Amino acid sequence: MAAPTEQELWSRLWSSRSLPFGKGQIAETESLVRAADAEGTPELRYAARISLIRAYNQGDEPAKAFVPFAWCLAKRDQGEGDEDWDHSLFWSFKAAVAALADFPEVPLDRTYAVLDDMERRYRAAGHTMNPVHQHRQLVARHVGDHETAAEQYRLWNAAPRGEMSDCIGCEPSEKVAYLSRYGRFEEAVAVAEPVVGGTFTCTEQPNAILSALLLPYVRTGRLEEAASAHRQAYRTIRHNRLNVYLIPHHLRFCARTGNHVRGLEILERHLGWLDEAPSPFVEMEFCAAAALNLRLVAESGHGGTAVRRPGGESSVQALHDELSERALGIAARFDARNGTGEQSDLVSAVLAAEPIVDHLPLSLTSPRPASPPRKSAAPSLPDTPEELADLAEKHLRRSEDAAAEAVWAKFDELCPEPAGSLLARRLSGSASSSVDADPEAAERDWLRAAELFAAEGDEVARHAAASKAGFVRHQLGEPEAALVALSGAAEALAGLGDQEQHVRALLRWSMALAATDDLDAAFEILGRADAAVAAEVPADLTARLLLLRGELTARSGRLDEAREPAGRAAELFAEAGFADQAAWARLMAGRMTAATGDLETAYATVRRAESAVTPGLRAQVRHTLGLLASDLDLPEEAADHYRGEVADLAEAGDVTGAALAQLGLAAAAGRAGDALTAADAAESAIEVLEKGGDEDELARARYLLAGAHRTLSQRDPALALLEQVLGHFAAAGNEPAAGQAAETIGDILDELDRDGEAAESYQRAAEHFRTAEIPVDTVRNLRQAALSWQWAKGSDQALSVLAEAEKSAADLEGDEPPVLWERAMVALNGGKLLASAEQPGQALIRATAAVELFLALGATTEAAIAAGLRAQLLVELGRPAEARAATEAAIEGLPPEATEQIERLEYLLANLDEE
Repeated sequence: MAAPTEQELWSRLWSSRSLPFGKGQIAETESLVRAADAEGTPELRYAARISLIRAYNQGDEPAKAFVPFAWCLAKRDQGEGDEDWDHSLFWSFKAAVAALADFPEVPLDRTYAVLDDMERRYRAAGHTMNPVHQHRQLVARHVGDHETAAEQYRLWNAAPRGEMSDCIGCEPSEKVAYLSRYGRFEEAVAVAEPVVGGTFTCTEQPNAILSALLLPYVRTGRLEEAASAHRQAYRTIRHNRLNVYLIPHHLRFCARTGNHVRGLEILERHLGWLDEAPSPFVEMEFCAAAALNLRLVAESGHGGTAVRRPGGESSVQALHDELSERALGIAARFDARNGTGEQSDLVSAVLAAEPIVDHLPLSLTSPRPASPPRKSAAPSLPDTPEELADLAEKHLRRSEDAAAEAVWAKFDELCPEPAGSLLARRLSGSASSSVDADPEAAERDWLRAAELFAAEGDEVARHAAASKAGFVRHQLGEPEAALVALSGAAEALAGLGDQEQHVRALLRWSMALAATDDLDAAFEILGRADAAVAAEVPADLTARLLLLRGELTARSGRLDEAREPAGRAAELFAEAGFADQAAWARLMAGRMTAATGDLETAYATVRRAESAVTPGLRAQVRHTLGLLASDLDLPEEAADHYRGEVADLAEAGDVTGAALAQLGLAAAAGRAGDALTAADAAESAIEVLEKGGDEDELARARYLLAGAHRTLSQRDPALALLEQVLGHFAAAGNEPAAGQAAETIGDILDELDRDGEAAESYQRAAEHFRTAEIPVDTVRNLRQAALSWQWAKGSDQALSVLAEAEKSAADLEGDEPPVLWERAMVALNGGKLLASAEQPGQALIRATAAVELFLALGATTEAAIAAGLRAQLLVELGRPAEARAATEAAIEGLPPEATEQIERLEYLLANLDEE
C-alpha cells in the first residue's frame, strides 16, 4: 500500500478538525500525528500536534495535551513553529493552566510557571492581559488565596478584552463562578444578564452560563429563572458525556431546591460518566454533589432504596458513604498539594448543605420529594355499633369510601364478632368496599347479607342486598341471571312501602338493561322509577335518575335532548353536597354537548366539573378539558389541563395513567411552542412505558420527544428516536405511522443538508404510504425525494424518482385540493429538475402546468413562483416576448407582501428590458 501524499495528509488534518469532539476525533488526530511523523513535513507535524492539543482539550482528555503543548512551544522557541498556528497555540495556554490546577499530582510551582510563561508570551505578542488575570484568579481561588483572587479579579475586569479572551458567554460564566464563591449573587446575575438569551458561537454556551447561574438565581429569589435555566441547560447537556463537568451544578441545584428525588434520577443517569471524569477536580465535584443528594434522600427515609449503577446496584446510604469518602479523599490530595484546607472545606460544605427552598417546582414532570404524612385530627365517631353502621352507610351513599372505611374500622374495634342484622350490615359494607377490586367476593357478601336480613325479618334490607348482588352478577358476565335477580328484587320492594329502596332497585335494573343495549326496556324501567319518586326521596337519588335518563337519551342519538337532564342532575347533586357526583354529571353533560359540535359550550360545562374531589375523577375531567382545548386551538390551556391530569393521577398512584397523561401534555406543550415542557413530559412517559406499557404508546412518546428535540435544534437524538419509532411501526405493520416517521426523518436530514440520506428516507416513506394505499402521501414523498437527490448531486436518480412521482401523480383520482396541490408541486419540482438537467422544453411543459394548477387552487404566490420559472425557461428558449408577458402576469398575480418573489421577477423583467 502506497504511503499517503503530503496533500492527502493535509486533507486528513482539515477533515479531522471538523469531526465531533470526543474519542473519535482524538483517535483520528493521533493517527494523523503518527502519519505526519513518518511521512510529513515539519509544518505538517507541527500543525498535527496543534490539532491534537485541541482534540485532547475539547475531548475531555486534558492531561494528554501537556506533552504536545510543550513540544509545540519548544519548536516555536527554536524557530520551527508556524506563525499561522500562533493563535491556536496561545489559546491553549488557558486550557493548560486550568488542567494543571485540576490534577493534584501536578506541583503548584509548575502551574505558576505556565502562568508566568503565558503572561510573557502574551505581552510579547501584544495580547491583552485579560485572560492572564482571569486564570491567575482561578488558581488563587482554587488554593484559597482569597486576597490574590480578589486583586486578580479586579485586574481582569480592568483589562480590555482581546482576541485571546474567552467568548462573550464563557468569560461571564467564569465571573459568575468567582462572584458566587464569595456570596455576591446579585452581582453574578447582573454580570450574566447582558449575554443570557443571546446568540453564541461557542459549543459550551449557553449551557455553561445557565448552569453557573442556577444557585445565584435561587439565592436571589429568581426561582422561575432558576427552574427554566435548569431545564434548558440540562436537556442539552444530558446527551453528551463531554458535559460531565456541568452535571455537578445541576445535582447541587436539585439538592438545594428540594428536588433531591430528581437529583437521584440525574445521578443514576450519569453515574457511569464518573468513571471517565476528565480530571480529579471534576470527579471530586461530581462525587460531592451526588453525595449531597443521596444524603437528603436518605434523610427522607429512603436510605435503603436501590440505586442503579454500572455493574449492579447500591443502596442510597451505601453510595452516599462511598462518594462522600471519595470526594473528601480527592480534596485532601488537592490540599496536600496546595498547602491549604480550601478544597476540603468546600467539599465539606457541599456535603452538609441544606435546601435553600423547601421545593421549587421544575415542571409537573419532575418528582416531588416525599413528605411525611401529616396527621390530622381524627373525627369524632359514635360509640355504638348501630350508630357507626348508620354513619358508614351514609358515607357509602355519598361515595365517601375512605370515610366509610374509617367508620367501619371503629365498628370492628367495638364489635369484632357482630351477629344478626349488624353482621348483615357489616357484610354489606364490606361488599361496597370490595366491589371494584373483587366483585365475586362482593356478590357473596351481599347474598349472605340478604340471608341474614331475611332471618331477622327485615325484608326491605334483604331485597336491597339481593338487588345489589344481582347488579354485580351482571358485571361478572351473567346478564340473564342478573336481570332475573334485579327484577325480582325490584318487584318485591314495590310492595314493602320503602319508596327509596324501591327506586334504587329500579335504577339498578334499568342500568343493567342499558348495559345489554336494550334501551327500550331500560327507558321503561326508568319511567317506573320516575313515577315512584316522591318528595321524600333524597335529592341525590332524583339526580341519579336524571343522569341515567340523559345517558340513555344520548345513546339513543338524541344528544341535544340528553343535555338537559344531565345538567339538572349536576345541579341537584351540587345542591345536595355531592361534589364528585355533580362533577361526573357535568362531565357527562359536557361530553354530550361536545358530541353535538358545540365545543365552546362543552368546554365551559366541563370547566365546572373541576370541583371534583377524588383525584381519579378530577383527572378524567382534566383529560376531557385537554382534548376540548386542543380542538378549540387553545394549546396553552390544553397543556395546563394535562399538567393537572398528570398531578391528579400521580396523587392517585396511577403511574401508567400519569405517563399516558404526559403524552397529552407533551403534544399540547409542543403545539404551544414550549418544547422544553414537551421534552420533559415525553421523557417522563418513556421512563415509565419502557418498564412495561403499551408499545404503540411508547412509540408515540418517542415521536413526541423527537419533535421536541427537533424544535430545540437537537437533531441527532431526534433522528435516533425516530429510527426506533419507524422500526416499531414497520414491524407492527402500521404502514401509515411508519411512513410518517420516515418522512419526518427525511425532513430533519433535509434541514441538516444530508440530502442523499434525506432522499432515501423520503423514498422509504413513499413505500410505506404506497403499501398503506395512501396515494397523496406517496406522491408528496416521491417529489421530495427527487429534489433531495438533485441537491445531493444525483441528477440521474433525481430524474428517475421524478418520473415515478409524475406517474403516481397522474394516477391520483379526483380533483380535491390535496390532489391538485400534489400535482402542482410535482409539476413545479419537475420544471426545476428538468431545467437543471438542461431540458428546457420539457421543463417549460411542467412549469406551465404548475401555473395553471396553482391558479385553480387560488395559490397565487406559488403560481407566481411557477410563472417566474416559466418566464426564465422562455428566455432560455429564445422567446423573450412570451417571457415578458408571463413575468408581468406573475407580478400582477402576487400579493403585495410577497416582496421576495416580486423583487426576483422584477429583476428578471429588468434583464429582459436590457436585452
